[in-house]
Amino acid sequence: MIIEMLTAGVITAGSGRGFVVDGAGERLVITAAHCLPFLPPAQSFFGPKERAYGPLLAPLGDEPRAWAVCRFIDPIADIAVLGSPDNPHADEYKALMETATALSIAGALRNPVNFWVPGRLLSLDGRRWFCCTVRHFGGPLWITHAAEGIRSEMSGSPIVTEIGTAIGVVCTAAAPWEGGPNPRLTHNLPGWLLRDPSCPDPNGAAGPRRDDSRACR
Repeated sequence: MIIEMLTAGVITAGSGRGFVVDGAGERLVITAAHCLPFLPPAQSFFGPKERAYGPLLAPLGDEPRAWAVCRFIDPIADIAVLGSPDNPHADEYKALMETATALSIAGALRNPVNFWVPGRLLSLDGRRWFCCTVRHFGGPLWITHAAEGIRSEMSGSPIVTEIGTAIGVVCTAAAPWEGGPNPRLTHNLPGWLLRDPSCPDPNGAAGPRRDDSRACR
């Protein structure tokens, strides 16, 4: 099954997981913000050194060994974007990215409010993608009818459609809110990433890697 190939794009990220995407001319990692060990400083004049984490990343299930730099974070939506650190840790990050499969971000949606779509989540043991229903009401994603339980260790995992495009990030597993809210990629990611040529055009124009219009835009 094609969707099973996406497992290679999910990695260990801090206390949870992350997943790899192509954007802004490089391989980036999207994760839940609370998976990071601390929030980076808010002042824009701080350099990459103050936004570096490590060791933070590794193949799924392994102990973190690669460093990363925070490129974007929204602690309210609970989403973060990580990129390559400077030397001497850049080679470790690059090696990890070369072994990963980049997930594509879902394309435009014609029904932006009160919309639902069949989805998949990667199981706790990382061996299968189980079914669920994903919906939103103009904001974050909510997961219902999940075939398996959602655990805190799954935080940072991608929420994907049946065709394998990423639409959100698993960020919560605490009852009674195990279904959400979870950040929606096209709602919570920064514009510089969504405007990248490798991502689908949010206005619906033709472009590379065009994805299913039924996804949770």
